[in-house]
Amino acid sequence: METYCKLLIVDDEMLVRQGIRHLLDWESEGFQIVGEASNGKDALEMVKSFQPNMILTDIVMPVMSGEELVRVVKGLYPEIEIVVLSSYGEFEYVRSTFQHGVADYLLKPKLDANSLLAVLKKTVQGMPAFRHMDFTNEKGQSVDYVLDRLISGYAMELEGAEINTHLPYPYFVLLVVDMQDSTSSMKRNEEWIEAFLKGMVQDVKQPVVVHRLSHQDSHIRFLLNTADAGRMDAIHLAEQLVESGVRAGLSFYAALSKNFTQIQELHEIYTHDILKVLDHRFFLSDQQLFFADELVEVVGNGETFDSEAFTAELNHQEFHLAFQRLSRYVDSMPDRLDTDMFEFKSFLGHSLFNIIVTLLHFHFEARTLDEAKYEYFRAIHEAKHIGEVRALLAKFLNEATDCVTGNKTNAPGIQKILMYLDEHFAEPLTLTEVAKQFHFNPSYLSNYFTIHNKEGFNEYLNRIRIEHACELLRDSAHFTISEISSLVGYSDHSYFTKVFRKLMGTSPSHYRKK
Repeated sequence: METYCKLLIVDDEMLVRQGIRHLLDWESEGFQIVGEASNGKDALEMVKSFQPNMILTDIVMPVMSGEELVRVVKGLYPEIEIVVLSSYGEFEYVRSTFQHGVADYLLKPKLDANSLLAVLKKTVQGMPAFRHMDFTNEKGQSVDYVLDRLISGYAMELEGAEINTHLPYPYFVLLVVDMQDSTSSMKRNEEWIEAFLKGMVQDVKQPVVVHRLSHQDSHIRFLLNTADAGRMDAIHLAEQLVESGVRAGLSFYAALSKNFTQIQELHEIYTHDILKVLDHRFFLSDQQLFFADELVEVVGNGETFDSEAFTAELNHQEFHLAFQRLSRYVDSMPDRLDTDMFEFKSFLGHSLFNIIVTLLHFHFEARTLDEAKYEYFRAIHEAKHIGEVRALLAKFLNEATDCVTGNKTNAPGIQKILMYLDEHFAEPLTLTEVAKQFHFNPSYLSNYFTIHNKEGFNEYLNRIRIEHACELLRDSAHFTISEISSLVGYSDHSYFTKVFRKLMGTSPSHYRKK
């Protein structure tokens, strides 16, 4: 009677489970799949029933994650070995599973039969119950498997002979193509680029091996193995790829790393050189091909932004100066490499928000701009290059300038009146007294106020008084309600209470308690 290593598969995606089940002739390899589960909770029940020797589990799952499953199983059944499946962005989860005794891990995006067997057989060889069985993997770990783990940051014991057989030359260059539209056409584009590069290597002076790595998000990645210390052949390939991509109507950026000689540097080259350069492409929108070893030495020569001066100009209603300052700074950004793209976008969104808040504070008719602010924030966040952001800013500042310089709904007179009420609300103001202050007839002021403001005179005055009363009720416990009534301009305490209840839906005393 043959003895098999009993394997339990745990993954919330049915297609993944079925794919693993049908990937190999498991029993001919010494394994028997005893069950499948879609989450950690169901897997625990199956462990009791089927008593597997090994579990192959996903990390991110509903109900109970793979991370928790590992912790519970290793606590209850320490003899069961566990191999986890992870995606590129789940490295921290994988690391935590090792603390609970997981045997090994595999990357899901490029799960092939040879890589899976290599890990499972390596694991089962260390299990006492199966030491008498021959689980030797004559093929060893595939080059794809090794390279995918290296570029993802996992430490690897390299199968040197196999790596050298496939990648025999002393120099490596990483070429990454960033497709701007990561859609279902990714596979077709990936195959087109690989075919083009492999066709082009026939024309270069030095021999070059093109090895496609697994793609990550919109990044299609190739490792070029070359005998060219000066990497001119790699540059030629990249330039020809970009030119042909343009002719083919493909929209992408490409980045080429410096030469490196140690394959273990692959993760460092990708994350610290290539990703940095591709981030900077936002400020270099007139280029499609970037060279990591050239761009990192360039220093931006643009001006810095004086946030304090900008805020002061807004607060003093010197809007033209504030707008010019912001526009000038954004215009200085092309070709700069001293600013992080995400920080810049955050800064710009914050600046636009401050402009809107200031316009509303000074009673400019900026409601339309305020309603559109989230659309502006979204467009800035999704912008692919600085040119798009400059166009968005120009549009925004034009609209903001219209608010200031005055269309029909933004009469300078009403702004001054509103400012006067904001500053003198605590005084015993009346419509007649305010009209006299601005040399208006009281009846005319009432009509004028209603036409140019969404609230009437008394409605507006009561609202700002009650808003200030709410602040005092929340933050100034040493004032009595009667004192607060006087502080916000009401001589009659009962009238204050009546107005407060009407606007806030509750009494001042109950509001303070809440």
